[in-house]
Amino acid sequence: MTNKRADPTVAALLLIGFATLLFGMIGMLIYLDDAAAKVFLDATPSFVYLIGAAMLLFTFMAGKSGNQFGIALFSFVAVSFYAVLLALPTSKITVDFHQGLYLVAMFYIVFTAVAYLIGAPKILAVLLLMVAFLFFFVGLFLSKGEELYAMMFGIFGLAAFLISTYLGVALASEKLPIR
Repeated sequence: MTNKRADPTVAALLLIGFATLLFGMIGMLIYLDDAAAKVFLDATPSFVYLIGAAMLLFTFMAGKSGNQFGIALFSFVAVSFYAVLLALPTSKITVDFHQGLYLVAMFYIVFTAVAYLIGAPKILAVLLLMVAFLFFFVGLFLSKGEELYAMMFGIFGLAAFLISTYLGVALASEKLPIR
């Protein structure tokens, strides 16, 4: 029996895929003016809180396994989900935090550049860029309320879901190409 720690990257990528799928569905339902959007919006704070907590757990696991990039990325993903909690209209915080999501988007662009510079797979850089656009359009939607921005964060959320899920499955199976 070895004493090697498990790397949580696959689980974290699949969780990011699940979370971005939720954002994508919410954005598209808002754009389509579907009544189901209200149900998703009411459940969003609970989902976001749990996803953020799970990402903090994955951050700890990444530290135990020696994955330095995972520590930085997973902790920031957790922080960005908690930033969404602050920006939601149901938040008890009295400050307008929508602009904070623009800052989150900029940090994802920085992570995109870092991922590219350290030689991470290009698909990871594309995923980080999709998530940057997702947070940017979530911020625009929450501050302006226009349905076009909901559609845009829906599109980027669904794209991030597809990329994140593919990347997680590719890493887990070790049979799919990752470029």
